[in-house]
Amino acid sequence: GLGTKESVLIEIMCSRTNAQISELRNIYQQMYHSTLENDLIGETSGHFKRLLISLCNGGRDESVQTDALRANQVTLFLSIT
Repeated sequence: GLGTKESVLIEIMCSRTNAQISELRNIYQQMYHSTLENDLIGETSGHFKRLLISLCNGGRDESVQTDALRANQVTLFLSIT
């Protein structure tokens, strides 16, 4: 929407933890008397809006566990192709 800085939204929403985004939502509502989610819905569209709303809801998996077997399979596959 008008005045929306997409690069800033990407930087903030993609680089913060779920806890930080939750705190951001609370502060945003206190400052603007509107929810961040509603304003994102009104200011963005399409896949970009869906991405931002998903990130805004704080449901991103933050675990750092990796599947070592799967990683080895991918590495092996890539080495033979």
